[in-house]
Amino acid sequence: MSNFENDTSKLQLKQVRSQISSLEETLLLQRRRLEQAEKIIEQQKSFIDNFEQQRNKYRKLFNSANDAIFVVSLDRKSPGYGCFSDVNNVACKRLGYTRGELLQMSPLDLSTQNDISNNKSLTLRLMREGNATFETNLRHKNGTISPIEINAHRLTVNGKDLFMGIARDITNRRLTEQATRKSESLYRLLADNVHDVIWTTNGNFKPQYVSPSFFNLTGVSQDKAIRLIEQKILPTSPFPSDCRTNPFPFKGQSVHWESCIETTNNNILWIESIASQLPQHKDSDKFTGIIVVTRDITTRKKIVLELEAAKEDAFAASQAKSTFLANMSHEVRTPMNGVLGMLQLLTLTSLDSEQFKYIEAATTAGKSLLTIINDILDYSKIEAGKLQIKPELFHLRKMVRTLINSFETSVNSAAVTLRYEIEEDIPDSLKADQTRIRQILFNLVGNAIKFTERGEIILQIKKLKTKDTNKILLEGTIIDTGIGIPEGGAEKLFELFTQIQTNEQKKFQGTGLGLNIVRQLVNQMGGTVELQRNNKNGTTATFTVEVEILAQKASDTTNKSPAPILTSPNRRLSTLIVEDEHINQQILQAILSKLGHQSTLATNGEQALQLLESNHYDVILMDVQMPVLDGIETTRQIKKSTKFAAARHIPIIALTAYAMAGDQEKCLAAGMDGYLSKPVDIKALEAKLKALTSDKEQNV
Repeated sequence: MSNFENDTSKLQLKQVRSQISSLEETLLLQRRRLEQAEKIIEQQKSFIDNFEQQRNKYRKLFNSANDAIFVVSLDRKSPGYGCFSDVNNVACKRLGYTRGELLQMSPLDLSTQNDISNNKSLTLRLMREGNATFETNLRHKNGTISPIEINAHRLTVNGKDLFMGIARDITNRRLTEQATRKSESLYRLLADNVHDVIWTTNGNFKPQYVSPSFFNLTGVSQDKAIRLIEQKILPTSPFPSDCRTNPFPFKGQSVHWESCIETTNNNILWIESIASQLPQHKDSDKFTGIIVVTRDITTRKKIVLELEAAKEDAFAASQAKSTFLANMSHEVRTPMNGVLGMLQLLTLTSLDSEQFKYIEAATTAGKSLLTIINDILDYSKIEAGKLQIKPELFHLRKMVRTLINSFETSVNSAAVTLRYEIEEDIPDSLKADQTRIRQILFNLVGNAIKFTERGEIILQIKKLKTKDTNKILLEGTIIDTGIGIPEGGAEKLFELFTQIQTNEQKKFQGTGLGLNIVRQLVNQMGGTVELQRNNKNGTTATFTVEVEILAQKASDTTNKSPAPILTSPNRRLSTLIVEDEHINQQILQAILSKLGHQSTLATNGEQALQLLESNHYDVILMDVQMPVLDGIETTRQIKKSTKFAAARHIPIIALTAYAMAGDQEKCLAAGMDGYLSKPVDIKALEAKLKALTSDKEQNV
């Protein structure tokens, strides 16, 4: 080893020690931030308590409503598609079924044979328009048929389509309408005694009669009722202004609308009005007016408005949580990326086997910490439905071997043995999302290690056939001799933030996210996962994932020495590094120097633009998140401003310390040509530089 190489190694080691010291300070800062996070969590708990109160309030309103209320699933992905997902007490009472019975039924089960086709078309209309009011018939458990009016609204809750229908028995109204057509005197007698308000107009839409119940509803006297209807209720109706001169456009149909009025005691009242055309004279086609039934829907409206408000609050809370997770992950990732970057550079220096082993162990530990951070981000993505499965070529045996080796420092070798077995006939080259399969294994093997203090842990991977000859199911089984799980507790462990509480398990800590994420991942990869309690002691975790077979023979070649990653560059590149973190600047400069390229530094986008005014560069490495001017806006100015026309075609590679859903799309939309996550892998950067610069040269 030359003196120069020795000095370089010592300098690198000194830098690592400096970075470790910096990391300790950062961790102290993070501890304080975690204390702040605990305060935020307390606030979140308060929010949850408030949400529970609101939910209980909704449930009370839901069950105290005078009308029957149904909630029906319209989500085709849901196993309960088309079935009732909730009903109130009035619905159960009016139909004669228990709540449990109704939750196993669909609206079609309650429909008469004549109404089934019409109800299906109404459901399609509801999906298309978002709300609908219609009349139909429902069959009681004892066989009797009741006509009802349903006011339905489509809702989206937790990403699932639902509709809420508020059903009112309209038997009395239909009888009233029939009686009205038979006898005006009988109609007047009935109208004066019903709870709903009944009023009529003449052919010019001038109110003529208002039932006495209008006073009970609004507190407005009979002589002022007509003026209130003219000024507040009729103007909100769907009747066109030229109805009095043109033929009535709603002949044979009921017309529904809602209005908001103020009572004499200054209360806000929501009312619903349902209008029908009055019978015409036998010897004339002249429009004679409308008859209207108006009722109080304040309770129903309050429920709908509160549901909408709750939906908006939940969305805002979800957005705030995602932003918080992204920011926190960036704060933790930045110093860790510095450590991993320096460790990566150390592997390029002259090291003996022992030093290389230590650096490899430190790198593995750092990557494990990043994996935990990724778990938190993945949960956020899964919750938002934005986690994507990205199949790629990978080598199964190498991936498993590397994973098992990463747990060496976690296993007490004197008391616990960790080993793996892979069936020989499983091809080594497969196509699937290697990152997600490794994440599944990391969580399940990590759990086994956490709860096993003595004995052994075995990872077995077998092959199961599928109908598709180009695919197989990989079955992974993790068997441990740990403390096991209580009887009946396996399924609970897959719930969010859940850990089985026993006296023996209180000493084990965790987030309660891992197994839930595992289940979500295997479901998206066409598989299943389950936990079983072993007969004697310990636990067996079994999962399956679908993978594609590639036309290659199985192999398990092993190369213990680090593979060379640097080659002589095709030409020396002049690169502009736009990065605000000092440690990342050092790492990028060192990597580019190792690759044989020159580099210039800019600590923010504004400095980068100033440098581009008077200098030319072959490639720009652009950090996304920076003070003063961030990477996205800087790229937009370079690509769109005439001031930087000469720099417009310089390839720009985005660098980011975290990867939330949509980050890559935002970078590409701004005009960036590539995307790399920190810590920057030397191989990946070298390949990206070659690809972008060769493409550029071919286009010149």
